[in-house]
Amino acid sequence: MSNTAKAVPDFPSWHQTNPNGVFSDWLKASCADKWHAVTHHVFTDAWGDAALPKANLENYLIQDHRFIDRFVALLAAAVSRAPSLKDRIPGCQFLALVTGEENTYFERSFAALGVSDDARENMPDWPATAAFKQLMKDATDSNRYANMLAVLAVAEGTYLGWADRVNKAIAKRPEDFWYAEWIDLHIGVYFESVVAYLNSQLDQVGPSLSEEDRAECLSYFTRATDLECQFFDTAWGPQE
Repeated sequence: MSNTAKAVPDFPSWHQTNPNGVFSDWLKASCADKWHAVTHHVFTDAWGDAALPKANLENYLIQDHRFIDRFVALLAAAVSRAPSLKDRIPGCQFLALVTGEENTYFERSFAALGVSDDARENMPDWPATAAFKQLMKDATDSNRYANMLAVLAVAEGTYLGWADRVNKAIAKRPEDFWYAEWIDLHIGVYFESVVAYLNSQLDQVGPSLSEEDRAECLSYFTRATDLECQFFDTAWGPQE
């Protein structure tokens, strides 16, 4: 947990001084510095400018694609634990996008960039990749809806944050589809509704959690945010 997280009081006290704030606001406030670091990372600026070195681009895509399997399992588990059909439907619809359009985006990108099956299969996981996959598994295995939502909300909320910012800042849309479509997948009315859905579910279940369960949910949220930052740090760093 970051120093910022330690400085923010527990939700009941925080809510007394932030009466218009909701549970998901408290979670983000608890790791505000790290959240900003993810959504304003130099890697994302380079993405918007279509200016990544070839190795950084290809390795990022290989590593990011490895999240899909565990992410789908986590989202499906969250859907199964949602309190009603109304609460399940948006998650089900998003599952279709991730396993369809998003997964296809990766396959098309690998083919267009000439990324070999050998590279995709044999490149070791980055430490941040392995840790985030494990965090998704741990959230699934915890059998706690709030923990699952916490990780999902970070994964999608930070990507909306950086993609929307970059999309508004760039002077020209990237010509290569692997840059442009990755931004497109994480902006717009539909994706905003996905992030709003995840946050609203947290706002629905979070306030009634016990102190222990609330702390556990917060730990998943802050850990996920930190790992997103580590992932971008590695993606921007020297590549073989």
